[in-house]
Amino acid sequence: MPKNYLKIGFIGAGSIGSLFGGYLGTIGSEDYSIEIIFFGLKEHIDEIKRNGLKIHKEQKVTIVKNIRAYENLETFNLVLEKNKNYQFDFMFLTTKTYDTGTALEQYKNLIDLSKRIVILQNGIGNEEVVKSYCPTEKIIRIVTSHGALLKEPGHVYHTGEGFIKVGLAFSNKVPSDLILFRDLLNWSGLEAEIVEDIIQSSWEKIFVNIGINALGAVTRLHNGGLLENEGLKHMMKGAVEEALKVARLKGIKLPDRDYLKLTYSVAEKTYNNQNSMLQDVLKGQVTEIDSINGKIVKYAEELGISVPINELLTNLIKGLEKSYL
Repeated sequence: MPKNYLKIGFIGAGSIGSLFGGYLGTIGSEDYSIEIIFFGLKEHIDEIKRNGLKIHKEQKVTIVKNIRAYENLETFNLVLEKNKNYQFDFMFLTTKTYDTGTALEQYKNLIDLSKRIVILQNGIGNEEVVKSYCPTEKIIRIVTSHGALLKEPGHVYHTGEGFIKVGLAFSNKVPSDLILFRDLLNWSGLEAEIVEDIIQSSWEKIFVNIGINALGAVTRLHNGGLLENEGLKHMMKGAVEEALKVARLKGIKLPDRDYLKLTYSVAEKTYNNQNSMLQDVLKGQVTEIDSINGKIVKYAEELGISVPINELLTNLIKGLEKSYL
C-alpha cells in the first residue's frame, strides 16, 4: 500500500520551531512519509545541513538528519520550479511575534501554497495579524508550555515538558486534518489535545506570561526567585488581575479558575528557569513585550480603562531594550 506524503514547513525555525520540527522528523509511520522543511537563520540552517538537528533532553541526544533546511526562498524556489503542484499540508509560523507581519509578507507565496497555517508563538491576538494574509479557515493555533532553548546552531534543548493544545483559530469545528495534526504530534512524542476554544487557551496561558516574564526580565531573577520577594509577588498579582479584567471586558469566556494561583504554581514548578523574555534581554535582543503585557495595555486603551502595572512593566522593558539596542 503506497504511503501518503505530508509536507510540513517551519517559517522562522528557531528554538520552539526546531523542537517541534525535530520531533515531527522522528516519526516512523507505515501510512505516512513526512517531509520536514525549515526556513531559518544561516548559521542554524548550515549546521543542520552538515550534521542534522540535535535535540537535547536531559542526558539524551536525538539526531534528526531528514530535515531539509533553507536560509531563504531563493534556493527553495528551484524546488517549486521543478514541481508546479508543490503544496504544504501544514506550515508552521514560529517567528518571534514582532516579526510576524514581515515573515508573512516575505513568505506569502508559501502561505498560499499551504493547506493549513499553524501559529506556534507566544502572545495573544496573533491570529488577527495572520488572517490578513490567508483565509481564516486555514488557521490553526497551538498553545504550549513546552520549553525550548537554542543554545547554539543545530542544537535545541528541550528544557521543560508541558501541555499542547490545538484548535482552529476562528472556528470550533474539528475537521479530519486537525485530528491528523493532533495525531502527528502524538506520534512524535509531543502529547497534544484538541480544544474547542483555542483562543480561550491562549488567554489562559498569557495570564501566566504576564505575571512572570516581564518581572523576571527586569529583575534578572529565575522564575522561582520572583516568589521569594513579597513586593514582586504583589506586582505579579496586580498584573494578572489587570489582564483578567481586560479579558472579561473583551468577552473572553474563561473557566472558573484561580489564575493567580496558577501563575504562582508555574513559577514554583519552573523554579530555575529563565523565562523567554529574560533570555532575550540577556542576549541583547528585542523582546515580545508588545504581544504580552503590551497587548493588555493596548486592549485597555481601547476599552478606556487603566492597567498601571502592565503599563509600568511594558515601559520598563521598552527602556531596557533601548539601553542595548
